[in-house]
Amino acid sequence: MRKKIIGMLAIGLVISLLLPMASANTIQEGNESNTIRPAKSPQLEITIRGGLGLHVYIKNIGPTDVHVSEMKLNLDGRVKYNADSEALDIEAGKTKHVIYGVLGFGATNIELTFDTITQTASGKVLFWIVYGVE
Repeated sequence: MRKKIIGMLAIGLVISLLLPMASANTIQEGNESNTIRPAKSPQLEITIRGGLGLHVYIKNIGPTDVHVSEMKLNLDGRVKYNADSEALDIEAGKTKHVIYGVLGFGATNIELTFDTITQTASGKVLFWIVYGVE
C-alpha cells in the first residue's frame, strides 16, 4: 500500500511538472489592462505576471495594428524556461497573452524583448510557479 501511494505521488509530481511546459508559449487574446508602458513605444503596454509559468500581456493602445517579429525572454539564476520566438500581430485596442513555461527555483531577473522594446522585472521561481514579480 505504501509503494502505491509513493508511486501515485511521483506520477502526480511528474504530470504537474509537464503540464505547464506543454502549454508553454501559448498565445491567447484577452482584455487585460495594464499600466506599464515602455518608453520606446507608447503604443504598447506590457505586463509581466507570475503564476503557473510566466504570463505576459501585450496590449496595443494605439490607433494602428502592430507587428512584433521577434520576442526574446531571458531569465537568470537557476531557472530553465521555454523561450521560443514567435511573431505577433496585435490589432488596435486588443491584448495578446503569451505564456512561457518555467522550471527552477530561486530569485531571477526577467528581461523580455519585443523587437527593440525591452521590459524588465524581477521575481522568484519555485519549481514551475513564478511569484513576487515586480
